[in-house]
Amino acid sequence: MFDAVHILGPDGPLAQALSHYEYRTVQLEMAKGVQASLSSGRHLVVEAGTGVGKSFAYLIPAIAYALQQKKKVIISTHTISLQEQLIQKDIPMLAQVLPAPFRAVLVKGRGNYISLRRLKRAVEHSFDLFEKDESVEALGRILEWSTLTQSGSLQDLHEKAHEEVWDKVVSDADNCLGKKCPTYRQCFFFSARRRMEEADLLIVNHHLFFSDLSLRRGGLSFLPNYDAVIFDEAHTLEQVAAEHMGFELSNSQIRFLLDSLLNAEGTKGFLISFEDPATRKWVQTARKELQRFFKEIEEYLKEFPEARRVRQGGLFSETLVEVFREIRDSLGKALKEARNKEEELDIQSYRKRCEAIAFSLECFLKQDLGKTVYWVSRSKHRFKKITLHGAPIHCGEILEEELFQKVRSVIMTSATLSTEGNFTYFKDRHGIRTSDEMLLGSPFNYRKQVTLRIPVGMPDPADYERFRDYVFTRVRERLKEFDGGVFVLFTSHRLMRDVYSLLRPFLEEKGLRSFQQGESLSRHEMLEAFKADGNSVLFGTDSFWQGVDVPGRALSQVIITKLPFSVPDHPMIEARIEELEARGEDPFLTYTLPEAILKLKQGFGRLIRTQTDRGSVVILDDRILRKPYGLRFLKSLPECELTIG
Repeated sequence: MFDAVHILGPDGPLAQALSHYEYRTVQLEMAKGVQASLSSGRHLVVEAGTGVGKSFAYLIPAIAYALQQKKKVIISTHTISLQEQLIQKDIPMLAQVLPAPFRAVLVKGRGNYISLRRLKRAVEHSFDLFEKDESVEALGRILEWSTLTQSGSLQDLHEKAHEEVWDKVVSDADNCLGKKCPTYRQCFFFSARRRMEEADLLIVNHHLFFSDLSLRRGGLSFLPNYDAVIFDEAHTLEQVAAEHMGFELSNSQIRFLLDSLLNAEGTKGFLISFEDPATRKWVQTARKELQRFFKEIEEYLKEFPEARRVRQGGLFSETLVEVFREIRDSLGKALKEARNKEEELDIQSYRKRCEAIAFSLECFLKQDLGKTVYWVSRSKHRFKKITLHGAPIHCGEILEEELFQKVRSVIMTSATLSTEGNFTYFKDRHGIRTSDEMLLGSPFNYRKQVTLRIPVGMPDPADYERFRDYVFTRVRERLKEFDGGVFVLFTSHRLMRDVYSLLRPFLEEKGLRSFQQGESLSRHEMLEAFKADGNSVLFGTDSFWQGVDVPGRALSQVIITKLPFSVPDHPMIEARIEELEARGEDPFLTYTLPEAILKLKQGFGRLIRTQTDRGSVVILDDRILRKPYGLRFLKSLPECELTIG
């Protein structure tokens, strides 16, 4: 079987196939480490700086291992852009140069596929199901698309899916006849499933992986068994794992289910298709209780603009739980009256959905899950959307038991995993007891490519108005010297909006196109427009600190307005800090500071994406110079030219 040393060598197949191929010793070193980890069955944590060529460094050993051992290997990413790079560029290239054929597939969750049987049923009952003409029209367009699509996947649909309609036609495990289905041979989901079973390499995203891991805790699974998993963009693992190991339940989710059963007027919905007065009555009762329950939650949130922690059970009425269990039981009685197998499946599916809502509500109200933080939040964009949350305070124990003890080899890589030259913080947060470690630098020459600028004289950020004016003045100064190609990164939506509002007249006068996160364009649309313009300014918050790739002159300066310390009053952060204090640890040194260092590294990393990129990173927070912890930030950044003042 082939090995990475030969494939990646200066005279190897890749060098012969690619005229622009760059041999990188750090890439080869990483590939050797991945190869050793897979063959020995050990876990590996590897930080590899931008430009190392991480994807080839793990893909080649992974393919070789999968073919030699006849085992499946999972590659998991956080962003769609990296998935697209792997599937559309890197894997096709390796298929041309590797000496043995292999099969790699992009795996999507079941909710991405249309069910032809459910589509037919929705069309037949459209008059009962949908109250708006636009829903019936959307169903008609999906019906037409279903005869043309090759994949049956949501991503292949050339319009945004109508949520109400897609819910009635999506492939659903609780509403599936399997091999007994009349459309089984044409089924898009089972076709994708067969390709997945036959593949050597499965490309997934972190959300799908941890959704499957959560299922496995209950004895179920979506993904086939695998022998190894490689996480790229591994710096996001804890965040994604916490989402899937807990629960979220919003008033809009509950209302959506009730409307699917029977709308408020009692004229449309699933229950219209057969006589079941008992269930109809309970659905209308649930609607009233839903309004009453979330009025209690709104009152609890009254003085809190976004989120508030719920520290004890018994604060809110449990009636809504009881009502949803009544709906479940009433549907159970109706099950005996089902006229055919399809109606039986629909009823069973609705029963499971009602029980899932009742279970999440009960968990939230009784707070009987161990080591879990609970809170309620209000949507920033839609005031009426309120969500109940429950999440493990520390995912490490769960990941150790469910992932690292059960999977033979887990490999985690990113450009930002270490703090101050070690992986202690990352391994503690993720429950990694034993692993190999590799800390690889970048092939880029940061001393020549980057100037780090740090002004002095920053006011106290607690004095909001003075700090806002300081940031406005400094950013305007920098924009006078640079004609666009600038990211301005914030840790606060409020500060971003206020500074952008102050700068707008200046930007218009200078003729600079500008983008503010949260305005009319989506994140993806905004980034593409920024790249295309090549001479503009982008104002962004959290999601623009990471996973954003703008090579070339389109980005020549990154301005970081403040060191990215987490807001300590967010319920999750607050609970983690309390847990560390209870263990006798200093939360600032063991959690807050390492988190901020990793995020600063991510923001810094937006600037240099190729060997020819040049530019400056400006940090408007002089605490990095005058506070004892500041040196720890500086030590974590690549060596580059430093200008102070």
